[in-house]
Amino acid sequence: MFCSNVVPARICHVTESQIILSAFLLIFSGVQRSNTMASLKSSKCTQVKLFELQNEMILQVDVSGYKSGHNAKVKLQLQNCSHPWILHWGCISNGNKKWFIPSFIPSGTRVHKKSALRTPFIKERDAYVVNIELRDPKIHAIEFVLKDSKHDKWLKMNGVSFHINLHEQVDVENDGARSSKCLLNEMSDEEIEKPLKHRNLCNSVFFPKLSTSSSTWKGVSQKNNIFSNMYAMSLEEACNEMVGEKSNSIRFLSNKMPAWIKFPASVVLPFGVFEKVLSEDINKELATKIACLCEDVDRGDVSKLKMIQETILQMKAPRRMSIEVRKKMKSSRIPWPQGPAEDTWNQIWQAIKKVWGSKWNERAYKNRNHDTLCIGILIQEHIRADYAFVTYTNHPVSRDSSQIYTEIVKGSVETLIGASPGRAMSSITKKSELKSPIVTCYPSKSIGLYANNKRSIIFRPDFISEKTNRYACHGIYDSILMENKEEVVLVYSRDPMVVDLHFQALIHSKIAEAAKIIEDLYECPQDIEGVVQDGQVYVIQCKALSL
Repeated sequence: MFCSNVVPARICHVTESQIILSAFLLIFSGVQRSNTMASLKSSKCTQVKLFELQNEMILQVDVSGYKSGHNAKVKLQLQNCSHPWILHWGCISNGNKKWFIPSFIPSGTRVHKKSALRTPFIKERDAYVVNIELRDPKIHAIEFVLKDSKHDKWLKMNGVSFHINLHEQVDVENDGARSSKCLLNEMSDEEIEKPLKHRNLCNSVFFPKLSTSSSTWKGVSQKNNIFSNMYAMSLEEACNEMVGEKSNSIRFLSNKMPAWIKFPASVVLPFGVFEKVLSEDINKELATKIACLCEDVDRGDVSKLKMIQETILQMKAPRRMSIEVRKKMKSSRIPWPQGPAEDTWNQIWQAIKKVWGSKWNERAYKNRNHDTLCIGILIQEHIRADYAFVTYTNHPVSRDSSQIYTEIVKGSVETLIGASPGRAMSSITKKSELKSPIVTCYPSKSIGLYANNKRSIIFRPDFISEKTNRYACHGIYDSILMENKEEVVLVYSRDPMVVDLHFQALIHSKIAEAAKIIEDLYECPQDIEGVVQDGQVYVIQCKALSL
C-alpha cells in the first residue's frame, strides 16, 4: 500500500510539471510538420524523363522545383556510361527560341560563344551526373545536346536539341513526384523514349484504344500539359512532343538554312486532335463503332479496316476547328482555296480525315507499332513544281560518302517515284566540288504529273516512327492533295534542264549544296526530297539515310 500511494504521487507530480512544455512542443512540432507538408504538397513538383541512348546508355532527367518554375533543380544522370560526357546547354524563356545563360551556373561550367554553357558530367557511384539549379523566374525550359568528349561526337534527338519543359507534369494538388513515378512505371520497355525521337504521348498508355469518353482528352491534356487545346498551330507554336518528324525537321531546318533554300508554308494539326475530335459528343456513336471495329480487327478480321476508314470519313468537325484551321493557314500565308467558304472547308475536312484514316490501311496495319502510333497532319502549301528531285548525301549504290547523288524529273515528286516508265536525269557531285556536278543519265520519262494551280494545299501524315522501324513507316500513310494532278506528255527538246548546260549545272549544284548543308546540320547522311520552281529550290522533307 505504501508503494501504491507513493508511486502515483511521484508520477502525478512529474507529469504536472512537464505537461505544459510537452503540450507546447507537441503543438509546435505539429504546426511545423503541417506547414512543411503543406508547403511541399502545394509548391513542390517533380517530373522524370528517360531517354534510351546509344550503346544501352540511359539518360534520366529529374526536375524538381516550384509551380512557378523558380529555383527549379534539374538533375541529369547518364547510366551505363563508360566515360565522361559534356552537357552543352542553354535556357529558354517563354515564346523565345534563342538560348541564354542563367544568372547562376554550376561549378566547372564554361561559357561557349556567349549564349551556351558546357558542363562536364561528374562520376557519382555508377552514373555520371550534372546538377543544375535555376533561379531565374523567366526560365521556361532548358535545351541541350550531349557531347562525347572521348570520341568528339554529338548526340541529338531527332536532329534537334533535347528540350525539357520546367512546367511539364506539374500537379499542385497531387504529389507530382508520385504522379511521375507512376507514369513511368506504367510504361513498357518499348514505350520509354527511344534515341533520336521524342516520346509519343498519344500512345495506348495515354489514349486507351479510341476511348469514347470526352474526359479522356481532358484528363490527358491537364495531366501532361503537352497537348494544347488548339486544333491547329503554326510550327513555331508547337513543342517537339506535339508534332512528328516532318514538322520538327522543317522547323529545325527553316531556322538554320540560308535564305536561298526555301520551305513550303506549313501549319500542323498536332498529336491528339484526332482523338479529341472523336471524343466530342457529336461523334460519340462513331467512336463506339470504330472501337468495336478495332476489336474485330484485333481478333483477325482485317476486312474491317476498310469499314474503319469509311467510318472516320463520317466524323463531324467542331465549329471552332474550322475557324482555327483557316486562321492559322492565313497567318502562315497558306492560300485558302477559292470558292464558297463552306464547300472549301468540307474539302479540307475530307482531306484531313483521309490522312487520319490511312492509319488503318492494310500496309499501315502491318506496321509493328500500329497501336501506339499517333498521326498528326502537316498542312502545307503545295508548290506546282517545274522539277522534282530526290538527293542522297551518300551515293546509294557505291556507298561513297564523298559523293552526292541526285535524280531530277519534270513535274511533281509522283513523277519521280514511278508514275510513268523511264529514267530520271541523274548526277553525281563531289562534296569537295559542289559547283561541278556531273550528269550521268539524261531523262527518258514520257509522262509528267502536274497540279493545275500554281499554289494549292497538300495534307501530309506526320508521326514519330520507332528507330527499329523508321524507314518502313515512311510512305505507308497517305498524303492528300486538294486537287487532282494532270498527266502531261513531256517534251525535252526545249527543256532548259536538257539543252541549257549552264542552267543544268546551276540547278544540280544548288541541290547538292543544299544537301551538303543539311547533312552537316544533322551530322549524318540524308535522303532529301524537294522541288524546283522558277529556279528556286524548295526542300519538302528529309530523313536520315538508311545505309
